[in-house]
Amino acid sequence: MAIYVEKGETPELRVPLNCPWREIDYFLSAKLDWIIRARDELATRQSAPMNSYEPGGEISYLGTRLKLTLAKSRIAVVEPQENRLYVSCTQPSKPAVVERQVHNWYRREAESLFSRRIHDLNQRFSDDINPGGLTIRKMKARWGSCSTRGDICLNLFLIRAALPQIDFVIAHELCHLRHFAHNDQFYGLMDEVMPDWREREILLGITA
Repeated sequence: MAIYVEKGETPELRVPLNCPWREIDYFLSAKLDWIIRARDELATRQSAPMNSYEPGGEISYLGTRLKLTLAKSRIAVVEPQENRLYVSCTQPSKPAVVERQVHNWYRREAESLFSRRIHDLNQRFSDDINPGGLTIRKMKARWGSCSTRGDICLNLFLIRAALPQIDFVIAHELCHLRHFAHNDQFYGLMDEVMPDWREREILLGITA
């Protein structure tokens, strides 16, 4: 089950087919305070700026904005430089080409960072359970998921968020390794390993 809260929109609840009403009622009751906080927070928050892949544009990376410096080259290079991101490619005047290079760089960065954060955050748990594998892909409606086999999938565009919010998503999925459902045991474990997870969740604007 999941609740989607977006600025200016009515909260949306999605549940599996044939889900018992008592479980739906329990889930909604447990998340009511979160829904109210999330709506209040989103109402006062300015929308995150979109990435612009044109000359002079900016992209988001780890919670900051980087200005693009574009150059023409037969060799593709993407390299952060202080508050800028240097991108060289064959057609820097075409936003779609620049976007592809930036997304490729996002993936390289995400593969390295997410793996390290999963390892480090998993040390907060008192057991010896470890995730099976990590998959990174573009997802429209979710920041992360955990399969019943213990494999974790994270949204590529989570790399745009600040590290505290990235850690929240990873901790959320690591808790699902221990408790697959959003029940009292799951939320109790979240409170134990990340006491401020509710604030991180709202700042990310994530679904519950």
